[in-house]
Amino acid sequence: MMFKIAYHITINFIAFSLPFFGIFSSKIKNFLIARSNSNSPTHGKVKFWIHCSSLGEYEMAIPVLNELSKSHSLEDFVITFFSPSGYEQVKNGPHASRIMYLPLDTSKNVRQFYKKYNPQKALFIRYDFWYNFIQYGQKNDTKFYLINGRFQSEHFIFGLFGRPYLKLIRKFENLFTSDKISSELLKKINERTHFVGDTRYDRVAEILKTDKDYPEIKDFKANRKLLIIGSSWEREEALTKKLLDTVPENLAIIIAPHDIKRTDQILEVFKSYSPKRYNYGDFDNKTSVLVLDTIGMLSSLYRYADFSLIGGGFHGALHNIIEPAVWGNHISFGSKIQKFTEAHDAIEHGFGFAITHEDQWIQMINNLIQDAQKLHEVKQKSKKFVVNQQQATRKITKDILH
Repeated sequence: MMFKIAYHITINFIAFSLPFFGIFSSKIKNFLIARSNSNSPTHGKVKFWIHCSSLGEYEMAIPVLNELSKSHSLEDFVITFFSPSGYEQVKNGPHASRIMYLPLDTSKNVRQFYKKYNPQKALFIRYDFWYNFIQYGQKNDTKFYLINGRFQSEHFIFGLFGRPYLKLIRKFENLFTSDKISSELLKKINERTHFVGDTRYDRVAEILKTDKDYPEIKDFKANRKLLIIGSSWEREEALTKKLLDTVPENLAIIIAPHDIKRTDQILEVFKSYSPKRYNYGDFDNKTSVLVLDTIGMLSSLYRYADFSLIGGGFHGALHNIIEPAVWGNHISFGSKIQKFTEAHDAIEHGFGFAITHEDQWIQMINNLIQDAQKLHEVKQKSKKFVVNQQQATRKITKDILH
C-alpha cells in the first residue's frame, strides 16, 4: 500500500511538473511536444496491445506482430512507445495507423487508455514495466505476456523496491526470455517462464529474404575484403584508423556512424586515406574508406562484408550484432558486453571477438585477410548459428494464440 501511494504521488508530480521543467530543458520540451502532436489510433477494443520502449524493442516485436497478423487485421493491434527514438522511426511505416506514445503512468491516463482500447492481451517487450498500466489491466482481465525478457540479478525488480513489480510479474500468463540466465531468475517468481531465444534472429532472417541490392557497393568492394564499422562511435573509428595505419592488404572500409551528423568529422579523421562520402557517389574500387551519410542501408550492406566492427561495445551500449551475423560476418566489438548475451554467444561459437587489446585485434584482422580458408570457416559459423536460433517467434505466438 505504501508503495502505491508513493508511486501515485511521484508519477503525478512528474506529470504536473514536466511543463515547468520543459522551459529550461529542450529535451523535456521536445518530449512533451512530440506527445502532443503524435498519432492516436482509432478507438475500439483491441485483441493485442504491444508495448515497446524504443526502436530496439520494436525490432524484437516485429516478428511476433507479423506472425499474429497472419490471422488478425491491423485494427486488432495498438502499439505503444515510450521513447521518441522508437515512435519517430516508425510513425510513417506499415503500422503507422496503430502506433502511439504510451501516456505517463498516471491513474487518469491509465483509465482513459483502457476505456479507449480495452486490450485482451498485452505483450510487453524486454523489461519496460509500468506499474499502473499493468495492475489496472490485470484487474480488468487483460492477459499479460513478456517477450524477449532479459534480466540480471542486480536488476531493480529483484531488490527491495522491486517487490511490488514482482507481484505483477507473478500474474503474467507467460514470460518468454531470450537467455537462460533470465529464465532461471524469473522461474523463481513465475513458473510459466520459458527460455525460447531472441525474436531478433527471426527478424534478421526476414531481412535476408527481402534485402536490397546495392551494386555500387559491390563494385566498391571488388576483389577486396570489406570491413564495415556499424553504428560507430569515436572509439571504433580511432581503432579503424589505427588498423589502416598498418597498411592491411586488400581491405576496403565502410563506416556507418551512429550519428550521421558526425560524417564531416569522420571524413576529417580519415583524410589521409582520401575518404569518400556515400551520397556523392564519386567512389570506386580505388577508394579505401567510404562514409555513409544516410540511414536504412546498414542491415543490407552487411551482405557484402567479411568483417564487421560494431559500435557501442567500448562503453557498454553495444549495437545490433545479429544483423551482420545473419550474413556470415566475423564480428568484433568492445569488451563491455556484460548485458549482451548475443555477444557472448558469438564469442562462444567462434565468430565473435571482444577487443581488449587493440594491437591483438589488428593482428587478427590482418591474419584473417591473408588466410582465406580460416576466414571462410569463421563466416560459416556465424551463418549456421543464426539459422539455429530461428525458433522463438513460433513458440511465442503458439502460446499467445492458445
